[in-house]
Amino acid sequence: MKSLYGVLGAVGTWPDWERFFEIERGGMMRSFLALLLCYPALWLVQAGIEAERARVLGTDAPQASVGLFVAIITIWLLSFTATAGATAMLLGRTERLPLWFAARNWSLVWLCVALGAVFAAIRWLGLPFAIGNGALFAAYLGLLPIDIRLAMRAMGLPLGTAVLVACVIVSTSLLALRSGVQLALG
Repeated sequence: MKSLYGVLGAVGTWPDWERFFEIERGGMMRSFLALLLCYPALWLVQAGIEAERARVLGTDAPQASVGLFVAIITIWLLSFTATAGATAMLLGRTERLPLWFAARNWSLVWLCVALGAVFAAIRWLGLPFAIGNGALFAAYLGLLPIDIRLAMRAMGLPLGTAVLVACVIVSTSLLALRSGVQLALG
């Protein structure tokens, strides 16, 4: 729960938000291990989308390849690490990289868990799919401002540079997802 406070503080205006993140080696490892929570959460999202698609088309839901799903999500998750690392080296701010990694990793974990909860409620509580669709769209659009804010707060970048860096991060992650989907579709 401490990490949620850190995320809220980082994207908000809390002056001492950094204290909620552990940026030493063990804390960094925990933030990367926490990304494992994204897999079941995003599997619920994927399954919900496939079920709705099958319902609309009047067909059976296809069986997704677990291996391909894991590969695509792994590449998507690691695209930030690679892009942020290169950006920090180019800007000469590698000392702030652990804080950026921790804040972004936990932001993504909480975002994925929230999406997974919405899609679980759709599947098991019968909520309308439109709610999940809206939540997914909000998460998709919300990741850019989160990345802008984290680039400003964690890396200490000015607004213009933070916007550019966040656009590169989101573009890289979307390219990773697109490449994975193209592989899946053949």
